[in-house]
Amino acid sequence: MLDKRMKTRRFFSAILVVCVGIAVGGWNLYSQPGLTIPDWVVLYTLSGLLILVERFRIQVGSAVDMGLEDVYLIGFALVYPTNILIWAGLVFTVVSSARIRRGWFIQAMNALGLVLAVVAAKQMYNVFVPVSEPWRVSQIAPFLVFTGVFVAVNLVAFCITLFLIYGRQFVTSLYESFSIQVLAVFGIELLIGLVIAIVLQAAGLAGVLLFTGLILLVAWSYRDYFKMAQHFKQLAIKDELTGLHNHRYIHSKMDAFIEAKQAFAVLMMDIDHFRRYNEVWGHVRGDEALKTVAELMGRNQLPEEKQARFSGEEFMILLPDYDLSQAQLRAEVIRRAIEDNEFPGAERLPGKKVTVSIGVARFPDMADNKKDLLTMVDDALYKGKLTGRNKVSLYTSVLDEMKLGLQLGNEEQEIVKTIKVFLAILNSKDRYTYAHTERDVVYAAGLAEKIGLDEERIQFLRFGSFLHDIGKVEIPIEVLTKRGPLTKDEWLVMKSHVEIGESIAKPIPSLAPCLPIIRHHHERFDGTGYPDGLKGEDIPLEARILTIADSFDAMTTSRPYQRKRTLSEAVEELRRCAGTQFDPNLVEPFIEAIGEIGLLTEENVEDLA
Repeated sequence: MLDKRMKTRRFFSAILVVCVGIAVGGWNLYSQPGLTIPDWVVLYTLSGLLILVERFRIQVGSAVDMGLEDVYLIGFALVYPTNILIWAGLVFTVVSSARIRRGWFIQAMNALGLVLAVVAAKQMYNVFVPVSEPWRVSQIAPFLVFTGVFVAVNLVAFCITLFLIYGRQFVTSLYESFSIQVLAVFGIELLIGLVIAIVLQAAGLAGVLLFTGLILLVAWSYRDYFKMAQHFKQLAIKDELTGLHNHRYIHSKMDAFIEAKQAFAVLMMDIDHFRRYNEVWGHVRGDEALKTVAELMGRNQLPEEKQARFSGEEFMILLPDYDLSQAQLRAEVIRRAIEDNEFPGAERLPGKKVTVSIGVARFPDMADNKKDLLTMVDDALYKGKLTGRNKVSLYTSVLDEMKLGLQLGNEEQEIVKTIKVFLAILNSKDRYTYAHTERDVVYAAGLAEKIGLDEERIQFLRFGSFLHDIGKVEIPIEVLTKRGPLTKDEWLVMKSHVEIGESIAKPIPSLAPCLPIIRHHHERFDGTGYPDGLKGEDIPLEARILTIADSFDAMTTSRPYQRKRTLSEAVEELRRCAGTQFDPNLVEPFIEAIGEIGLLTEENVEDLA
């Protein structure tokens, strides 16, 4: 209430200043015919007008508005001497800065920059036009000079202000601040200023007062319309719950960066165990948690970064011109801020805290298009959640490791690229199969390390585990994603994926140790598996390892045709099938390995697919 009264007082004080100035000016003009209005009256009136119109801003776009104080300084500059502009500008600077407590310095810098721009433009204008000569249309060239100097000095002053606020990051802020709308505002201000100069010459201060009344009435009349228009524009790019930007906005920013070929890092953030939080405390408390996370992000936001709520409990941040190490550090700051915050009800979650997992990828180093970039950052996020959560994970690709770890010729490099395309197709057909492959790599490598396999064999086991389902790229999608039991013919088609996968990898001689893994990972220890019905230790060791990892993951994640089992149920099934489906000598080491890796516990098992 007090703030509203203060604003009302200031508003009427400014009106009083203008009215007194006009009254004095009018008295001087009409009581002493032939005499011009004294400079002090013009100074007094201009100061009052600046203080008055500074309270009104005309909305031009969703993020651009026009200040009328520029208009009056320009108009008076074309008619009256420089000393009036300087003193009126100083009065305006002091009064406008005094009404702002925390941002007074920035307001003073902005006001002084504006006054300096007008004074510099006036001095250059006087070089071409005598002070006493009224403005005419034939003087358009000097006015263009005035315009150029005004814009240039304004820009320099604006850059200095941004540098004082943002330091070295001011270039990014400057780039974001300028648009076609901003340039249009400059043009409008200059033209209206020219109109005020003409009004001053034709009707004096009284004419300017009437003109001011007209402008303010129009601005006030259309205020609600502009607010409504801006509200709907904000709805299109803002998330209503959190106040952050939304999915549409962040996609448009990515498109703009990619089109401009500007390098940027992308962070994908997901709240850990959020489904459980909602189940325990309800969606109202869950919404409050989302708003708190968004608030923490905003509190830690840098000027150049773009933040958005990407989907349910997922958030995305774009960091223009950040390399991977900088992006990883930035992600870690956000992760810690959320981990250190106290959320109501967090004691019912694993670790008794609300935490986030964050994936990191970068354009154009890792991907040259948006689709691949999003796939990579999503994979990085997923791996972070798979390997313990509450961590920042950079995107890594087993295929990239394959290129580095193997001596591949040019032809083989091309085949690896083809395999990468196949995997992308498989991912688009069946996200479960692709994510399942990532988990199998971790599980199989964990068991191999547990039983002491040498590093080279573990490396090929990882490659083979990554490629073991690649043959499913040739399986019809209706068979691959069928919810009910497969028919006999469909089952024969499904089983063919092991031989198809072997034929895809076979052209790369360096991958020869992976071929038995791809071909035999569905063999059973009792000899009833496929495709060759191998039995016992005739099945390659790496294939026996992958069989256990593959089956364990299938049991502990939701699939279209079966329910997800708990950790204890999956362990019980592994032990029950030891000696029939699985190598009995590998089952217990596998159970120990997943316990040591800490990927799954009875307490925090979730569907990660």
